Amino acid sequence: MTHCPTDVQRLLANATHVLLDFDGPICSIFAGLPAPKVAAALRDYISPLGIALPRHIEYETDPLELLRYAASAGPMVAETVEAGLRGLELQAALRATPTPHADAAIHQFHTSGCQLAVVSNNSDAAIRLYLDQRGLSDYFATVSARTLFQDPALLKPHSHLITEAIKRLDADPSRCILIGDSVTDIQAAIKAGVPSIGYANRPDKEYLLAEAGAHAIIDDMAQLIP
Repeated sequence: MTHCPTDVQRLLANATHVLLDFDGPICSIFAGLPAPKVAAALRDYISPLGIALPRHIEYETDPLELLRYAASAGPMVAETVEAGLRGLELQAALRATPTPHADAAIHQFHTSGCQLAVVSNNSDAAIRLYLDQRGLSDYFATVSARTLFQDPALLKPHSHLITEAIKRLDADPSRCILIGDSVTDIQAAIKAGVPSIGYANRPDKEYLLAEAGAHAIIDDMAQLIP
């Protein structure tokens, strides 16, 4: 189902601005600190508050789903989970595994004159830490990501983070391209009027990303390099 290279390069040729999701296209942030462990730690932060967790949250392995739940459980829970998640993401960023060929693709985009942005549901602090330690910060014009105590309803699949990046870049949405590895990335791009390339870093994602409306699919970041 992966689109041919000419489809990808045709999309990139029209792009003046490249928006990259963080966890997936740039790195695996939870490679060294697995997401299920982070979710379990967040539940431990909630426990002293005397909150009875819904059954589905007791077994949830996605930290962002814990964050979304916390936002619905009141200000104290929301603040506790957000602060805890930011700290754990900073730890995870120090152990994150770079996505193969991602650095090379970032270099290529920058060399070709494209402006780059990170658009991510992960915390801005963790993203900046990772970019700094990889020597990539200067390649990105902006980071549009989760800020302290931001309403989780504004995270992808909402278009907010993408439209914020577009505003900061003073870009034409039709001349941007979003590269993301999740259905929510593609959904957010569609809402923002931005073409998208799905990064299928697992075989089962190809169909899901195509069904979500990605304009092209890749399974290796090297396919973004001419």
